[in-house]
Amino acid sequence: MKNKSIMVKIFLSFVFFIALSSNVSASTTGTITGNEVSFRNGAGTNNLVIRYLYSGNIVTVEDTTKVVGNGCSDGWYRVNYNGTSGYVCSTYVALAGESYSASYARPWTSPKKAIMGGAAFIAGDYISAGQNTSYLKKFNVNPNADNAQNTHQYMANLAAPYNEALSSYRSYQENGLLSLPLHFTIPVFLNMPSKTSHPKYGEEVGGTSTVTDQAFENMLDAEGFDETYKVWLRELHNQYPNWTFEALHTNLDFASTVSIQQSIGSIQKWNCSECVQQPEVETESGWYIATRQTVEYFLDPRNFLMADSVLMFEDLSYNDIYKEETVKSVLAGTFMSGNDQVDNVSYSSMFMEAGKTYNVNPVYLASLSRQEVGATMGLVTSGEQFEYKGITYVGFYNFYNIGAYSSEENPAKAGLVFASAGSTPNSDGIYVGNVGSSGSGDSKPVEDPDTPSTVPVATLIANMGLNRKGTYLTNLSLNTKVSTLKGKISGQTVTFKSASGNVLGDTEKLTTGSTVTFSTGEVYTVVIYGDLTGDGEVDSADLLRMRQQLLGKVTLSGSYLEAAHVYNTSGSVDSSDLLRLRQHLLGKTYINQA
Repeated sequence: MKNKSIMVKIFLSFVFFIALSSNVSASTTGTITGNEVSFRNGAGTNNLVIRYLYSGNIVTVEDTTKVVGNGCSDGWYRVNYNGTSGYVCSTYVALAGESYSASYARPWTSPKKAIMGGAAFIAGDYISAGQNTSYLKKFNVNPNADNAQNTHQYMANLAAPYNEALSSYRSYQENGLLSLPLHFTIPVFLNMPSKTSHPKYGEEVGGTSTVTDQAFENMLDAEGFDETYKVWLRELHNQYPNWTFEALHTNLDFASTVSIQQSIGSIQKWNCSECVQQPEVETESGWYIATRQTVEYFLDPRNFLMADSVLMFEDLSYNDIYKEETVKSVLAGTFMSGNDQVDNVSYSSMFMEAGKTYNVNPVYLASLSRQEVGATMGLVTSGEQFEYKGITYVGFYNFYNIGAYSSEENPAKAGLVFASAGSTPNSDGIYVGNVGSSGSGDSKPVEDPDTPSTVPVATLIANMGLNRKGTYLTNLSLNTKVSTLKGKISGQTVTFKSASGNVLGDTEKLTTGSTVTFSTGEVYTVVIYGDLTGDGEVDSADLLRMRQQLLGKVTLSGSYLEAAHVYNTSGSVDSSDLLRLRQHLLGKTYINQA
């Protein structure tokens, strides 16, 4: 029986911002797109300046009717900033839904600029445009979205919404956030399959047909959910009564949408354990066109109405239920748990400010950043110098890996180039951002790029796409070969060995217990969650080993014990880890390697 712990969609009507014409009187939000923009007490340059506004400041446009006044040929907006009303030249205001011509306040030369500017990108490019959930970021099926329906997407990976949801679920669960009154927007298609089914295991059974809360049932009926949705939503409601659900009626035919998504989506083979037929047509290295059954599975929202995946439908707009203490709990145990080294401001306050300013859920921003950049400081969060495609950069930050496209030869560095926004190089030809040292405000000299230096271990780990957890390296896909990681390393000699101490060849794969030794002398042990036996596979042998551990017949230790934490990332291994491993083997969920 499928055990879907349901995170109930909170009933919320999402407001989609549109660019209003100049002859319509209405209130909306706007973003200042210039620096030192005069905020005056009247419409015209003959009026007094109350203060100056800067690129990225958010104002409330109290009336979108433009007022004629000297000094601004486009007309003046009456706006409110921090409780004070005044006038700003409309030339320097991008209304909600319009493009933010300031290019998200790039270059991002400090953590705060990257966190704020990245939030502006996230808000302007998909949340305020109607792609306001992780699901809709991938499958743009919102009939009210500003972007091209169905074809406009922010990620090609069919499994990306699930992976994001699982990461957020872990953060929410570990920090006691699942009791919050969360809101979910769940798509409904025309002519959907009569049953939810798994590509490999057939028809799924479970949920509950018993009505225990008539008011909740009435809400489901009012939203237009049919019984194939309600069986799972009832179960979620029983577990999380604070959650509410809203139906998004796409008015799209399900089968036709599958055909479109198959042509524009991709999948990695390690994401396809549930596939009857493995994908064969490679679109780029490691990525494949998914089979039709796989697309149907990931597109059908009913397959993800479980506690650990329903967060793909959570509304990502700002809500007062999220407090800074909540954001701090998400960042606990990471380098973002304290203050940054440039402005000496807490990371939690930055995410809160970014969320409030750009109407984005700050917990989502913090979770997304943690997922993208890891728990330890690396290349994209340190501002350190790097070279990419023959150009040297230093002093740039990117906390959401925006612009880090997988097609780039080094996605992390490509994202930092995006963050630099083509900054002007110094006399040495080095593109320079903020090179202040550790919050002191002093500048540090840019090193001569011809001077040999050792690349920091943290940078190498980040470049390999791995996460560091104490002395363990995680976030490694199954069947990853040594050559795959070697191709991402420069600046140090790195040796890969098996658990028995033998040097691994380029074609050999890494497993739990393998070690990675850097030329600086640092040694880390690989952990692949679910691989308890150290053979690089996650199969029935690992399930048996988990049972033996729980029964006290074997005692796992070191990396093998860590690999058993497939559900709880800390504490003791328990029945919840056993259940998650079993569900993974049945294809009902996935083990998150991050």
